[in-house]
Amino acid sequence: MSSQANYLLTHFSDFLFVGKSIRTSNETAETDIGNFWIQYIKEKWLNSVEYKTDEKVIGLYYNYEGDFTKPYTFAIGCKVDRIDNIPEGMISLNIPASNYAEFIAKGKMPECVIDTWVDIWNSDLDRTYTFDMEVYSPQSFNPENAHVEIFISVK
Repeated sequence: MSSQANYLLTHFSDFLFVGKSIRTSNETAETDIGNFWIQYIKEKWLNSVEYKTDEKVIGLYYNYEGDFTKPYTFAIGCKVDRIDNIPEGMISLNIPASNYAEFIAKGKMPECVIDTWVDIWNSDLDRTYTFDMEVYSPQSFNPENAHVEIFISVK
């Protein structure tokens, strides 16, 4: 059954990304990605990244083996102006320009983000399965009243 989730269409120019990544699938993603966020919060690995464009943290989904039911790579990182000096253990990616459907997850973490993803999976979006993003500004990390922008690459 298909539902119509609320979203806005937007376009991003290409940008550079630096972060750390893991391989997962939706079968184990809640645990895998949850533990990865805990590791990020504990280690604060973005503190060592140079040339950040802003203070936003990006949860990046890419390298899909198919649709959302198949394995993919998840990374936590940020936009940067240059990738001259990437910290050890991190990856850099050039994210191409693309059209996105923008969703807003609001409320208690992590439920609001999970619920928004369920809406996305149940929607009739014409997804490209290239790069999808959760964008966290500093106020996104309020556990009781989060505001997270989720961008899904679309045709």
